[in-house]
Amino acid sequence: MRDTKAPGFVRVRGAREHNLKNVDVDIPRDALVVFTGVSGSGKSSLAFSTLYAEAQRRYLESVSPYARRLFHQMEVPEVDQIEGLPPAVALQQQRGSPTTRSSVGSVTTLSNLLRMLYSRAGDYPRGQAHLEAEAFSPNTPEGACPRCHGLGRIHEVTEASMDL
Repeated sequence: MRDTKAPGFVRVRGAREHNLKNVDVDIPRDALVVFTGVSGSGKSSLAFSTLYAEAQRRYLESVSPYARRLFHQMEVPEVDQIEGLPPAVALQQQRGSPTTRSSVGSVTTLSNLLRMLYSRAGDYPRGQAHLEAEAFSPNTPEGACPRCHGLGRIHEVTEASMDL
C-alpha cells in the first residue's frame, strides 16, 4: 500500500462543491487520472469546481492585480484543505463540432495553448525573427504548409485526371 502522505499525491479533504458531501480523496500526481461515475456523482464538481478552481486561485495570487482582472476567475471552492496541488490547465468539457480539419488539439483547444507556448518559450536562433502564435497554426496563412495549404492533402491536376 502506498503512503498517501508522500509528496506524490494531491490530498483533498472536506470537498463540498455542488453535490459533493464532505469528500476526502487522495489523487496520485504525475499520472493520468480519470474520474468516472454515474451522472450527478460529482466528477465535474471535483475536477473543475474544486481542483481546477483552487489551482487557478493559487496561480492568480502570484500575478499582479492588473493581470488578474483579465482572467475569468472561478469561485473559491468550498473545501477544508487541498495539499500537493500542482499548476493546472483545464480543457473544455463540452463537445465541439469537429470538421475534417479538426484534430484532438483543436477540438480541446489545447492547440491554442501550445501555439502560445511555442511562440513565447525558449530562445530563437540568432537572426530568426520572433514568431507570433499564428505561425504555429496550419489554419492560418502564416502557419499553413505552402504545398497543401494546411489541408494535409495535395490535389494535383494532370491531363490524365481531366479525361472524362
